[in-house]
Amino acid sequence: MTGNISMTSHTEESDRSIKEPALSGSLEMLRILSSKGNSGKGIDSDAADPADPFLLNGASLAYIGDAVYELMVRSYMLDHGSHMADKLHRRTVELVNAGAQSDMVRALLPELTETETAIFKRGRNASTMTAAKHQSVTDYRRATGLEALFGYLYLNGEYERLLELFLHGAGMLRI
Repeated sequence: MTGNISMTSHTEESDRSIKEPALSGSLEMLRILSSKGNSGKGIDSDAADPADPFLLNGASLAYIGDAVYELMVRSYMLDHGSHMADKLHRRTVELVNAGAQSDMVRALLPELTETETAIFKRGRNASTMTAAKHQSVTDYRRATGLEALFGYLYLNGEYERLLELFLHGAGMLRI
């Protein structure tokens, strides 16, 4: 594990004991990106209000959640794995796929709130144009549900909950 260096500022909020330095830095970056990105001026003027992620469809939530999940996995790997790029990449690929995400969400389902479960189901049931290539359709849909949940938590500013779920899932999978 690397030292306790993170990108967070020294405020009361950032002084909370987050045990994952690289992840806490990633969450701070997500906070910054989220605050800059929710100006309400999107690509599509007919899009749902970005101030209320609950109104977004499952596929849109999964779109952003995919990036959030991958950033969290990459940060986690930097903090817990080899620092050789090829090893980091191979291990990340093992974790950022439908099978691993499906396993993680199965471990997390009992821990989800009613709202989080509804968001997961919305993502899982979303109609997407892509198909699972090397995974079952069930795993692919569960993974999309997890990505939708992570996207929702990110857009809703629930960074601590996002970190809590990720670490719990990673622990259950022994990542």
